[in-house]
Amino acid sequence: MRLIPYGETDYVTIRKENSYYVDKTAFIPYFETAAKYIMFLRPRRFGKTLFMNILAAYYDILEKDNYEQNFGGLDIYNHTTPNQGKYMILKFDFSTVDSRKENVEDSFNFIVCETIRNFVTRYKSVLPANTSEQLKDVIDISNKALNKLIAITANSPYKIYIMIDEYDNFANTLFSTDEDAYKNLTHGDGFFRLFFNVLKAMTSSNNALIGRIFISGVSPLTLSDVTSGFNIAANHSIDGNLNSVMGFAESEVRKMLEFYRNETGVFKHSVDELIDIMKPIYNNYCFAASMLDEERVFNTDMVLYFVRNYVMSKGRLPEKLVDPNVSTDFFKMEKMVKIEKDFGEKSQIILEIVNTGKTFFELNPEFAIAELSRPHNLKSLLFYMGLLSYGADENGYPIFVVPNETVKQQYCNYLEKCYSQALGWRTDNNLLDSYWEKLAFQGDCKPFISYIASIIDGNSSVRDFDAQGEFFVKGFFMSHFCKSSGYVAFTELEADHGFTDMFLEPLGYKRHAYMIELKYCKKNSSDETVAQLKEDANAQLQRYIADHRIAEKCTNKKWELHTAVVVFRGWKMEVLE
Repeated sequence: MRLIPYGETDYVTIRKENSYYVDKTAFIPYFETAAKYIMFLRPRRFGKTLFMNILAAYYDILEKDNYEQNFGGLDIYNHTTPNQGKYMILKFDFSTVDSRKENVEDSFNFIVCETIRNFVTRYKSVLPANTSEQLKDVIDISNKALNKLIAITANSPYKIYIMIDEYDNFANTLFSTDEDAYKNLTHGDGFFRLFFNVLKAMTSSNNALIGRIFISGVSPLTLSDVTSGFNIAANHSIDGNLNSVMGFAESEVRKMLEFYRNETGVFKHSVDELIDIMKPIYNNYCFAASMLDEERVFNTDMVLYFVRNYVMSKGRLPEKLVDPNVSTDFFKMEKMVKIEKDFGEKSQIILEIVNTGKTFFELNPEFAIAELSRPHNLKSLLFYMGLLSYGADENGYPIFVVPNETVKQQYCNYLEKCYSQALGWRTDNNLLDSYWEKLAFQGDCKPFISYIASIIDGNSSVRDFDAQGEFFVKGFFMSHFCKSSGYVAFTELEADHGFTDMFLEPLGYKRHAYMIELKYCKKNSSDETVAQLKEDANAQLQRYIADHRIAEKCTNKKWELHTAVVVFRGWKMEVLE
């Protein structure tokens, strides 16, 4: 049986060990012809490092004789390009740079210089004999070492392919903790800015030694800040031809599941059933407006996490369907999109996204940190982080959506902190756990809803949010519904020509599903208004529960469907039945 390469980024090892590999080599020729200097951005856990290592193995002169071992049987093997095996690979990995202000420059210098040392050792057979000796005086200073290396190897018969993995990792982290230190890094004579100045200079001479550059990261923020020092890279991040170069299409996930079903014989679910489980949690990414009507993309690591756990447990679903490592992504979000003390504009953008599941804006392909406060730039950052995705076309304009429930959970975690820190709406986790047990195992949602309502009512003295009251109330409920790993919490789920406010779909062995209609009116509304909202909610629920898609799903999954009507007047819950 082939190993499942969850967390494995060493492409050559994957091939040597005959691990399962989803062939992405068909994209190599396109990258080669698209531009010589490329910037390519994708969210975390989509396989950026693995793909860069594929490129390294393909173009490396020292791997040329291993071409069949590394690429035999793959698409590229029958479509080899003239540049295969023609470069020395100088690959920098900035994911391990120490981002603490007092350590960042020394750490960066060490990693760059250590990479250059390893490069000189690896290519000793094709570099001038005294290359190491000539570098001794500058090998502790990154920019000087890179300059000197290029000068020494100027007459080499081979050009250098420079690759930079996670180019923005440490810079973004530094920005989140110390904006002044970040500016020193990327502006003026900052060492990071100078590094890109050197790269640009090394590409501008006749017969330049640097033949190609490939830069990967998450967002364009940092490169935008150093752009006057490095403005030669073509950004192909939202190129429709490259939509699925990282991530798995549904057809690729099906093929993988079918392979392990046939090889192991341990599957207790059909492939269709497993796809139905995975889709709402891992799928629905689209990185280009031109691909709105094409197959959506699954998160790479999440799929491998699921398949590995499912096979290893002999056909049992993972206890946690969301990889616990994803929690680190939430902290990345919290650091980049800093929580405001006054529940300001950024917090309200997140609130809107959680409530509606979508947003409109014009994607900005490049923007500086200083411009992050503008709404369309903040939303653009969320897109690059994988927290928004192209959704559909409405009236000629693309909308952006929350791609799946895993991402929604990250939003809800963020929103819960906004409520807690800005409004003082705090809950007791021990009480919540006991109420969750009643909801999940006894079919009783009243204690949970009543408790959440009491927290809202108990903080009614906070500033008046009546204009967005429904969003605030519904957002608070969603931020807590999403905390349970036993349910997927949907907002605006389509049913019988309408959309349910909230739908709690059980996972695993849980059998109680919930459809909740939440209505809101302002605090000075009449009793008649409350009564009418209650009547409207009941009428909607009657229509929604008759929807054949929901009815069939409940029957097939053996769920017991519970309904609830909730009406708020201001911060006070007036109806719960």
